[in-house]
Amino acid sequence: MFELPGWAGAAAVGAEPSLSPLTSDPQPEVLQVTKRVAITCALLLLALALALPTTAAAAGRQLTILQDDFLVLRAGDGTRQWALDEFRALGADVVKVQMLWREVAPSPNSPRKPRVNLRDPANYDFSRFDAFVREAVARGLRPYIAIGGQAPRWASQGTRAQPGSSRPDPRSYRDFVHAVGLRYSGRYAGIPRVSIWSAWNEPNLLSWLGPQRSRSGVPLAPTIYRRLYQAFVAGMQSSGHSRDTLLFGELVPFGSSSRRSATRISPIEFLRETFCLDANWRPYRGAAAKARGCGRLGRLRVSGIAYHPYVPRGGLYGRLPSRDDASIAQLGRLTSALDKLARRGKLPPRLPIWITEYGFQTNPPDPFQFPISRVPSYMDESEWLAFRNPRVVSYSQYLLVDEAARKSRSALVRWSGFQQGLRFADGREKPGVYQAFRFPVFVREYRRDRVEVFGRLRPRRPGTRVVIAVSAGNGYRQVASVRINSAGYFRKTLPVSSASKRKFRIVADGLVRIKRAVRR
Repeated sequence: MFELPGWAGAAAVGAEPSLSPLTSDPQPEVLQVTKRVAITCALLLLALALALPTTAAAAGRQLTILQDDFLVLRAGDGTRQWALDEFRALGADVVKVQMLWREVAPSPNSPRKPRVNLRDPANYDFSRFDAFVREAVARGLRPYIAIGGQAPRWASQGTRAQPGSSRPDPRSYRDFVHAVGLRYSGRYAGIPRVSIWSAWNEPNLLSWLGPQRSRSGVPLAPTIYRRLYQAFVAGMQSSGHSRDTLLFGELVPFGSSSRRSATRISPIEFLRETFCLDANWRPYRGAAAKARGCGRLGRLRVSGIAYHPYVPRGGLYGRLPSRDDASIAQLGRLTSALDKLARRGKLPPRLPIWITEYGFQTNPPDPFQFPISRVPSYMDESEWLAFRNPRVVSYSQYLLVDEAARKSRSALVRWSGFQQGLRFADGREKPGVYQAFRFPVFVREYRRDRVEVFGRLRPRRPGTRVVIAVSAGNGYRQVASVRINSAGYFRKTLPVSSASKRKFRIVADGLVRIKRAVRR
């Protein structure tokens, strides 16, 4: 493991920021006007608003989620504490971890179910999670636990390739969730309450849940997951967490180019199939319904959908295998699918989207991934895309530090882990990438000689002045300034001639980004 780098000036965690709209310079005092003038002003403001680029109505506040299970759970006390300190310094609101069932369960490799009370937390090994929850809360961070994935042998059919992924037993999972819920209910001395949860990980991917389809191509994983999720809700309710944030999904963003692929299912198809709806959003009947285990399906108890909107090889706007796929640039497809399910009584209306896992693998170190020089711009625009969608309530970075290369002569095996950290495996900050997370900036030319400058500062320092300058001759000329709002965002629209030919320098809190405007 690398030597722990220091971090100067970690920000203290303050109160939750308000949902106030984005602000620029301080507003003038409101003048008393006659009713006629007031109406005229309102109409003018409406016309102006329609002329400006649209923004997300609810985007004044999006939670920042950070996740690095190796650092937080498996690398020792010192590394965990350093990682949590850096998460706080990077402006995280929430720290997510995945609790693998087989890693904490009794007798995980035995085919026989242990003869103990599986609803009792004392029969599981939660020691690493106890330390994580205590230390995260002590730093003002909210812990988030994704429960499940890789069931013990006695609770699944199992496969040699992916133990614990095949047909996990819902009843045993319900008991496990109940035990987890009790442990983090706030009733145990010295262990704070956890209130953000999700069920399983990437159930539309064979490596986490199977079988995905039958030999004839019928989707099976959605039915398996529906039963697991219902068991999850039951376990949460019985352990006192019925009012907590319960997230459905943790879905990967695209399936295979083949509709009969047994390895993954497109997320929107997965959602339809979970509720026994066909490609036309109509209920399955007869043999098709029987093959999917369809019965009377009421509305699920769910607070939001957890989603991993990774991008394809072609980048942010790269081609996806089907219309049932949705990367970060196609989140509108996901909201449309959720709304269709809501209209059919399957989900609550206007269900929030939680981006709970996201990032970009870089070259270097992985020669098969995105050139590192492109990744900061991808990160900048990703934040803008998430911000513009009013249903998105969180944004995620996975990981903090790259996984180390695996020992193998094969390059594919050597780089088969995740190299999408903000730091290289030796602890060095990735050039451009680390700063793009701390200070993402996106400049958009949305019509001729008119630009939008959007960004976010982590950790948030409300009121911080952002200075915007445009290239002129051999230097830069300041053209505007704006203040960071209570959630860390800033946004400014301004006229700039020949914007596509210029560079923009944006400075805030000692951080500098040089950007070019793009047409969107």
